[in-house]
Amino acid sequence: MLRGLYTAYTGMRGQQDKMDTISNNLANADTIGYKKDQVVLKSFDEVLMYKINDPEKVMGEKIGSMSLGVKVDEIYTDHMQGSFKQTDGPLDIGLQGQGMIKLGEMSEDGSMSEKYTRDGSLKLDQQGRLVTNSGLFVLNTEGEVITLPTDQVRINQSGVIYSNEKMMSQIQIVDFEDMGSLRKEGASQYIKTKDTIEKEFSGTVEQGFLESSNTNSIEEMINMMAVMRSYESNQKIIQTYDATLDKAVNSIGVVR
Repeated sequence: MLRGLYTAYTGMRGQQDKMDTISNNLANADTIGYKKDQVVLKSFDEVLMYKINDPEKVMGEKIGSMSLGVKVDEIYTDHMQGSFKQTDGPLDIGLQGQGMIKLGEMSEDGSMSEKYTRDGSLKLDQQGRLVTNSGLFVLNTEGEVITLPTDQVRINQSGVIYSNEKMMSQIQIVDFEDMGSLRKEGASQYIKTKDTIEKEFSGTVEQGFLESSNTNSIEEMINMMAVMRSYESNQKIIQTYDATLDKAVNSIGVVR
């Protein structure tokens, strides 16, 4: 009996993880460049059931298999293209196609670590360096920080930056063999792992546009209601088990 209790618990735990992910997607529905996450559940490995302590049957006879509930298999990021919104900002760029802007984060010891983003809402800091809203440096194709004399620039579809029709630099934009190898780090930023392999960006850069989140709020609300119903179903199973155990302990087991 208790096995069913634990199985129902794993269902509730899995739906809670789904709810947390959906809530995060909804919270970032208006975040530039955000890519929604989805939870994949899988059942625990099935185990064989054996008949024991039955003198009329062969000891250890197999009577079938059973699952012990579900667990989270993975939380994966959907990198589907989001819609574009026009801003006409000279330093706002949207990426058409799969790929990301390469960023640099300066550590206290002066070393530069690489990150990636689809958030193209860029600006100049007080030193004229091209940065994101989080303060990370935008790198050029040589891996160096981009410095501009003014924010009134033209950016072509290859990411080349012109000021007064003079070429100043080129934003480094890369694609990946497997987008799933990247890991989220908040603020629409990603870091690479040992499995990340960069490749040439084959899309285009659109100046004056920003890519919206690919979260569909209506779809996420529908998913949330489905998760709530599933959670409540598992909760009712646990309540039924609890009532049955209460009956067994307090009524059936009473000696009169």
